[in-house]
Amino acid sequence: DYLTKPFNHAELIARLNTGKRILKLERSLRKANEEIRILSITDPLTKCYNRRYMNEHLPKEINRARRYGHPLSVILCDIDHFKEINDTYGHQAGDMVLKRFARCLKESIRRDVDWVIRYGGEEFLIVLPETGLMSSLSIAERLRIIVSQTEIMWDKENIRITASFGTTGFDNSTPDEKISVDAMINMADRYLYQAKEEGRNRVVSGELL
Repeated sequence: DYLTKPFNHAELIARLNTGKRILKLERSLRKANEEIRILSITDPLTKCYNRRYMNEHLPKEINRARRYGHPLSVILCDIDHFKEINDTYGHQAGDMVLKRFARCLKESIRRDVDWVIRYGGEEFLIVLPETGLMSSLSIAERLRIIVSQTEIMWDKENIRITASFGTTGFDNSTPDEKISVDAMINMADRYLYQAKEEGRNRVVSGELL
């Protein structure tokens, strides 16, 4: 837009004010779009990422690690006997346990590097870039201890929880044909199932098979 000389002062002020309003609307629109984007990739209860985020970003993370020969690990974890918590204390207490569990996970990993996904129900997936299998085992064991020491007060009662963990990963020695999103999640799930079968409140780790 332009003005011809000589300038009309009132018209100039009006156009400047219009421009300010347009800029303000554009900023509001960008902010609203960003809020919508965040809502679309975030679990509303726990504020962890959701499976939509995982489906979009985990393949990229795997491809990046393979391209540069870097390690990548995942941890799949599950709150032990969560149904009993819901049955005993009610679903509101169950929701609080989920939020507290998610907070334990998020506060115990590397900010802006690792990420936590609510995979489904009481299952959570932790993605650990630049992390080998032995390191992921140590991280999972540390998380297991933190969770087991967490006290959650509900209606004057102390709810104690434990969790089981399955972890797997790859590095530059892993054959490419073994590496995929499905392979990693399926193997982590297999090791998680083994942890539950062996008594829960434990970590089982292993390579991609």
